[in-house]
Amino acid sequence: MRTETVKSDVTVVGGGLAGMNAAIAAARLGLKVALVQNRPVLGGNSSSEVRVWVCGATGHGVNRYARETGIMGELFIENQYRNPEGNPYLWDLTLLEAVKAESNISLFLNTDVREVEAEGEAEERTIQSVTGWMMGSERLITFESDAFIDCTGDGLVGFLAGADFRLGREARHEFNEEWAPEVPDNITLGSTLLFYTQDTGKPVRYVAPSFAKDITTTSIPIRRVIRSGDSGCHYWWIEWGGELDTVDENERIRDELSSVIYGIWDYIKNSGHFDAENMTLEWVGSIPGKREYRRFIGDTILTQNDILAQREFADRIGFGGWSIDLHPPQGMYAEESGSKHLHADGIYHIPFGSLYSKNV
Repeated sequence: MRTETVKSDVTVVGGGLAGMNAAIAAARLGLKVALVQNRPVLGGNSSSEVRVWVCGATGHGVNRYARETGIMGELFIENQYRNPEGNPYLWDLTLLEAVKAESNISLFLNTDVREVEAEGEAEERTIQSVTGWMMGSERLITFESDAFIDCTGDGLVGFLAGADFRLGREARHEFNEEWAPEVPDNITLGSTLLFYTQDTGKPVRYVAPSFAKDITTTSIPIRRVIRSGDSGCHYWWIEWGGELDTVDENERIRDELSSVIYGIWDYIKNSGHFDAENMTLEWVGSIPGKREYRRFIGDTILTQNDILAQREFADRIGFGGWSIDLHPPQGMYAEESGSKHLHADGIYHIPFGSLYSKNV
């Protein structure tokens, strides 16, 4: 085992698209950057490990004249050139090469940050360092920087540093949001596992594992769209865990989602309702794609009303185009539809004040 210290101008923890963009932007400003990612690939939910589509301001064509620019725009164009078929492994390579092209970035894959050193009063804390374990190499690495950017998704660095945060849904009266519940709660959107299929051109037998869910005993065949030719993000609705703590119960959520995927495939292959004789499972995800968890409190809280009114913010750093997209807490077992959407009349501003912690 090796113990070491890495000093840089900026440490970015989390190598999803937010962390990648932050690292590349800082590097291009001449700063030395340590980009720390606890997985073997970059891209987070968009990587080959999870395989959620990358959308953004276009809102899947709803905002037909909107497009990504900046670093994300570069990544899209490069991927369009290299990978028009949308191979998820080639998307991984596009992202990795974009990071490796920046000489100011030092990349630390497979490095899980779990310790944070911070000091100061609760209202004004400063992070001194974070420490991560590089698993395969048995390296305990302490990262020291003037600035830290938490792009972990679950907000672990900020949480360990004492950043104020919210979790769940605020009461309707707090921000006068029409879609908020009357009483606040800890409900979040659930997590999803995806799967890919392939037509082999010849008959393929499928024997379901013992833990596969019999989905005919659930509302899934009645309430959800199941087709033998669909795979990937067509099955975004294989979602569960909104009524649980999606971090604390991560393993339980993954196991439940996995049992439903293998049960759905058993239903497609063996129920006799589908033309699927030549179909096989090509890939099944093993990491739940999480939709939300901690939300750090900044000087600005972006609300439903800001988005629908397309409120202009002087400190805007980008544009959103996806709708307000709420899913039932019961996920795939819900009686109602898998999601409901509130669309702004075009794109909306994302203010810088909503992206940092006001007390750390």
